Amino acid sequence: MIRTLTRIAAGAALILSALPAALAQHPAQAEQPGDHVVGDADAPLLIVEYASFACPHCAHFQEEVWPMVKEEFVDTGRVRWVFRPILTNPVQLAAASTILAECAAEDRYFEAADLLFERQEDIFNTARAGGDVLGEYNDIAGEVGLTPEEFSACLQDPEMNEALNAMAQQAAEYEVPGTPSFVIGDEMLIATTRAQGPHFYYGEEPLIINGERVPGEMTGDSFRRIVLHFLNESDSDQ
Repeated sequence: MIRTLTRIAAGAALILSALPAALAQHPAQAEQPGDHVVGDADAPLLIVEYASFACPHCAHFQEEVWPMVKEEFVDTGRVRWVFRPILTNPVQLAAASTILAECAAEDRYFEAADLLFERQEDIFNTARAGGDVLGEYNDIAGEVGLTPEEFSACLQDPEMNEALNAMAQQAAEYEVPGTPSFVIGDEMLIATTRAQGPHFYYGEEPLIINGERVPGEMTGDSFRRIVLHFLNESDSDQ
């Protein structure tokens, strides 16, 4: 497993380093082949999330914020959500998790994603201790209907290598600044710390709602406020 993932990670890193620093002004928001999507196709707002299965902030979002977003906005037909995984350090673990989710049946992809984020810390701790990381992955794979043999075959599949490289290339082309990042309209939304402290930024500017900068707190309340803001903007544009 380690040898395979080292080769995959090296390929993805090569693509990232070979691309120019700026290939696009704004990330494309339109749905693309291979996207994993939930929500009504006619929802008034489309949000694209770029996340890594090896990103602790992404795991926090998945566990603390995503259930609210799904219940209040996706399940009610107001938001259509696209999840696009990308690789971050530790790349080998990000790659293995991404492959596991991709190999699950399409109707179990988000179940696999939930489990991978839920058990991210266990995977990290096992890896740090030199333990049975493959066993951790096989346990998760089994919960989404994959046998150890099927997961092993996925790790060895050249198409998975190509898919991961494509993810790396897209992240570079769209200048994804970090994870999690969210594409809404033609700009990228990200919580980050700049001169004025931690805030949400939309494109290059702080996100302003009701005349105030939105603090960079990744909580259900703060993200609800953000989604409602863009829904209101979408309604006013119609």
